[in-house]
Amino acid sequence: MRTKVAIVAVVLFGWACSQTPSQSGAQTGQAVQQEPLVISAQEAYKRWKSNPDKVVILDVRTPQEYQSGHVKGAQNIDFYNNFEQAIQKLPKDKEYYLHCASGRRSGSAAEIMRKYGFKAYNMGGYGAVSQAGFPTE
Repeated sequence: MRTKVAIVAVVLFGWACSQTPSQSGAQTGQAVQQEPLVISAQEAYKRWKSNPDKVVILDVRTPQEYQSGHVKGAQNIDFYNNFEQAIQKLPKDKEYYLHCASGRRSGSAAEIMRKYGFKAYNMGGYGAVSQAGFPTE
């Protein structure tokens, strides 16, 4: 009997831990996007090409990293410099495809943006983004 109870507890605990914030009921005052957080750079490029007015490429690297090469037309908002405050000025009717050097900062940044009601995706590091076809300068 104890074995069955333990198995049920483990299964329920595992299910609860696997829920996303929107599924588990976490409240931030905004709807939380339920789509996958990560999008391939190739898929992001296809979406951007099909509707460039709806998509914003957001580079969350430092200004120095941005100056070393970036997607043409990308907005630069440094993840380490008042990121949450800076995104409050952005329109929420756009889709945001974020990248950094490796994908770590852009993943964290996309999560933050979703908490504020943005439709945001992490497309990884700059290398993958530039190879996907985005024009760079």
